[in-house]
Order: sequence, then C-alpha cells, then structure tokens
Amino acid sequence: KLKKRSISAMPTIKIDDVEYDVEAGQNLIQAAASVGITIPHYCYHPGLSVSGNCRMCLVEQKGPRGTMATIACNTFVNDGMEFLVDNDNVKKMRQGVMEFLLLNHPIDCPICDQAGECGLQDYYMDYGLYTNRSTVPKVHKAKAVDVGPLVKLDQERCILCSRCVRFCDEITGTNELVITQRGEKSRIETFPGRELDNPYSANVVDICPVGALTSKDFRFKKRVWFLSTTQSICTGCAKGCNTYLDFEQGTTYRYRPRFNAEVNEWWMCDEGRLSYKALHQDRLDIAMQKGAELSLAKAVAAGADLIQRTMQDHGKNAVLAVASSTASLEDNFMLKHLMLQALGSEAVYSHNYDHIGEADAFLRMADKTPNTAGLQLLNISTDKEALESALANPEIKLVISLDADSDALRQQLKNTPVIYLGVHQTALALSADVTLPITAHAEHDACYVNAEQRLQKVNQAYFPTTEARPAWKLISGLFAPLLTAPPLYDDVEDVWSLMNTKVDALSALTFYEIPEGGRSLIPVSEPEAETPSEAEEAVNS
Repeated sequence: KLKKRSISAMPTIKIDDVEYDVEAGQNLIQAAASVGITIPHYCYHPGLSVSGNCRMCLVEQKGPRGTMATIACNTFVNDGMEFLVDNDNVKKMRQGVMEFLLLNHPIDCPICDQAGECGLQDYYMDYGLYTNRSTVPKVHKAKAVDVGPLVKLDQERCILCSRCVRFCDEITGTNELVITQRGEKSRIETFPGRELDNPYSANVVDICPVGALTSKDFRFKKRVWFLSTTQSICTGCAKGCNTYLDFEQGTTYRYRPRFNAEVNEWWMCDEGRLSYKALHQDRLDIAMQKGAELSLAKAVAAGADLIQRTMQDHGKNAVLAVASSTASLEDNFMLKHLMLQALGSEAVYSHNYDHIGEADAFLRMADKTPNTAGLQLLNISTDKEALESALANPEIKLVISLDADSDALRQQLKNTPVIYLGVHQTALALSADVTLPITAHAEHDACYVNAEQRLQKVNQAYFPTTEARPAWKLISGLFAPLLTAPPLYDDVEDVWSLMNTKVDALSALTFYEIPEGGRSLIPVSEPEAETPSEAEEAVNS
C-alpha cells in the first residue's frame, strides 16, 4: 500500500543558520519580514513589479556551487534554501551600494522635505562608510522641477529606483514618467509636452524612498518628527480608503495611504488625499439659536425644549429626522433609535444631496460620502422621492437635520423650524432655529460602512478645539427630557452596547474589537464538503 504523503504548504528555509517556516510564493524580502528580519531595499515595492536595480537587498545564498550573492527581491523561497543576510560580506556589499548611491547625492538633509522618513538616512546609519573617497566633483542635475500639479522633483536626490516610473506604467497606465539618458547623466523626467497629472499622481511621493519626489501640498509645512499619526480612513467617497492621519496640536497636515488588501492596497486618489483640508475649512465651531451665538449646553436645552413643545402641540408625527451619509454609523443609529424610543416615530429619512462626483474603475467612487451603506444597514431610507414626500407633509412642524444641507432641502424647509447638527458652517446652519456643532472624523472614534459592505473605524486623533461634540452625544441630550430613565452615553462603546443588540449584522461585536483593517459584513457561506477523488483515496489509504 502507498504511504500517506505529507505535503507542506510552508517551505522551511534557513536565514543565518536559523530555520523558519514561511509562506510559499514569497520572495526573500517578504519571507524574512514575516519572521521579523528586515532586509534593506529601495527599488522593491510589494505593489509593483520587481526591478532589481538598486542592489541594496543583496544577500548570500548557499548552494551546490558554494555561497553566491543574490538579490532578495527577485529570489523566491523554496523548501531547503539557505541564506546569509547579516554577515560581514553582506554588510560590505551594502556599504558599497550606499557609497555608490551617495556618490552624486547633494547631502542636503537639513533642507530636504523628506528628512525624518528617508531611506538613505535610515540605511546610512547601518551601512554608511562615513568617509568620502570621491576625488571628483558631484554631477549636478535639475532641482525643484515642477512635474505636475501636486508633485515636485529634485533630480539630484533621485537614486533611480524606478518606483515612480513603474507606478505610472503598471498602476495608472498613464506612462508620464521615464528614465532618460545613460550612466551618471540618467534622470527621471516627464515625456516631452506632458506632466504628471493623473487622479493618483501623488502616490509617487509615498513610494519614493528618498527626497526626490515631494508633495507640493505638504512641502515645507511641517517636519515629520513633530507629527503624530493615527490610523483612520478617507471619508472623501464611499470606497473608504485606509489612511494614516498625520497631525499636530489639533491640526491635520496630511493623509497617507495605509495598506489594506481588501480596500485600497497601497494607494489612494489625489482627491481623497487632499480632502483632509475640509477638517479645518468653514468649521461650525459654535452653537447658535437663530444665528445668535449660544453656549452648547443652552443650545442643547433649547433644542430639547423645541422637540418637547412640538410633541405636546402637534403629536409625534410632527417631528421628522434627516439622517446623513456623511455622519458616522453611531450618529445615525442614535438618531433613529431615539426618534423611536422617545417619540415613537419611525420618520427618519436620508438622501445623498449634492455629493455625486467622478468615478473610475480603480478606487474613486461617484458617491462622495463615506456611509451610504451604513444608512442601508440601519434600514434608513436613502430614496430622494421618499424624503421629499415626507417633507411635503403639512403635519411636519419640526425637522432635525443631521449634517444634511442643500439648496433643495433648504427650499423645502423654509417655513419649518429646524434643529441642525453639522460639521461645517452651511446656509442651513446659519438659519436654523437651533444649531449644534459636531465633531469631524479626526475628532472622534466612530465607524463607517463602505460601498463593499466593509465596516471600518476611525480612531480619534485629537480632541476638538471648539465646543463640537460627537453627534450621538448631542442627540441623546436633545431627547433625554422625553425619556423616563435616560441612559448615559459617555463613550462610543456605550453606543455599541446598544447598537449590537438592535442591528443583526453587528451582533456581539464591540467597537474596540473591530480590526484596524475593518470587517466585512457580507455573510460568509460555508463551503460544501468535497468528495475525495479515487486517486486521493488511494494515496491516503
């Protein structure tokens, strides 16, 4: 009889004489990283094809013909392979590569915008020779070249890793960049008559390992070592690209894409990248009553009194709430829940007013709001006609608008009292009977559901510098007088302890258990059991 075969999907390799089980199909850089070993590299990027031109990832591989140098980026691991990645020979090779890369580099770190997150700086500390052996003048190239609307190029700092060229060729397919000339005269340039102008152009700044490609928007605004970083998402469209949010003292300075294989991989669009500016433009930073400034506590009390009086005079059907796909899942849930609990009303509607833009087949979506799918999860109607019909009902005497404003909406509400909760100063915010400022996504812990039904969370980066508070907290204050025993909602987890009992898809889930990469809300069907073939039965017998 045949013996049962043991087939391992995890090849065993040796790195510096230590055995590791690694995932099949990886190159050595990836395999080493998976076991906590860093192999330095410049030209290699996991989202791009292998170029192998920087040679910084040189290691030694043991084989039948002895030990030979090889590049880790283009060496894919198989069972039994042996590598040396940290001996004296490898260090000398890397020192030689660093010396070559720095031969014509301007060494202008004090004035370079990449200082603090530069691969040359980092690896120089481990593999620098520290003594300049060159006796000839450096080759000078163009500086501060305007290559596109968002990007500047310093050719002297470029190490010709070709990441940016491969990005434009392989990811966007727009082919704006090219390496021209030969030898020491080689440089990155745009094709004649063209500029780096595609919807994803600023990604070349993220993947540039040195200070050659820099962002016009961020350039010379802040040294990176002053910045703190939190994991967040882009709220510029329904894709919900994962981001790093870099900030200092209550001010956001930039977004950078954060890897998520299920959403945006390593990239984000320029439109979303610049959407951080909305966090500080035209912010609604004070509470108001009919346009006059009021303390937040008094404004909440005035709004609560307006709801009570409307109920007493006209009944529960006189109050209507407008939810919003720009607001978080927690905000919209609390609005719907308290409308039902406090008023016994299900009159909660929404529509994506004035938030439709351009889309493409990569990341950008036409819906420029982050949470339309969240409204659908909460069974809040997003039908425009349903909302317009409800607003036209003469019985409606008060509307609570959660960050929803448009010309059409204001036209329908011109003779109706309004309580407005919003992030920005809009026309409705200035004209509403009661206006309450709410936090933006950088200022609170909250969740959003993207167009692919993925639940994703944002982490609070900093506290608001104004009276703005999370909308769910202000909404609970508005309805508290109508409840016999109003619950105390102090933390987002308090909202989740209620929400996960009311929404089946969120059952038994808590906010702090949501992975940083999000969680799909699409039910997973169990795979059908496979019937073993005759050959498999023979092998296993």
